[in-house]
Amino acid sequence: MIGESTCVLVVDNEATVRHLIIEHLERHSIASVAVEDGLQALRLLHERPFDAVITDLSVPYFDGFDLLCQCHLVWPQLPVILMSVSLADEIVQLAMMEGAAACLPKPVNTGKLIDVLREVIIHTVSSMEATPIPRSP
Repeated sequence: MIGESTCVLVVDNEATVRHLIIEHLERHSIASVAVEDGLQALRLLHERPFDAVITDLSVPYFDGFDLLCQCHLVWPQLPVILMSVSLADEIVQLAMMEGAAACLPKPVNTGKLIDVLREVIIHTVSSMEATPIPRSP
């Protein structure tokens, strides 16, 4: 369910974090595209499909929370994983209510990130397969 055909959008304004996540995804045969702000992320999301989005909460121009809300509106099946140095309980609760697939603390534990990514992508595929396609009368 997750592998070579899987492509993840990584959004973080810190180049070292982007590279760390990309390297770890590549080790697991997961393709990725990385950008440094929310507007670049939105542009890419409108241009091509992704299997998931991993975003920092604090990115420039269009923050991770706004990106989450936009994704939930336009692509409701798209899993969005939020990361942040400060994940207060209220932020996590609000993010989950807005449709976040997961919230992870930074510095990110890349092993945990891969586990969460696998889980949310498999769950999304299973949900889509279980949803009946409406038939015309």
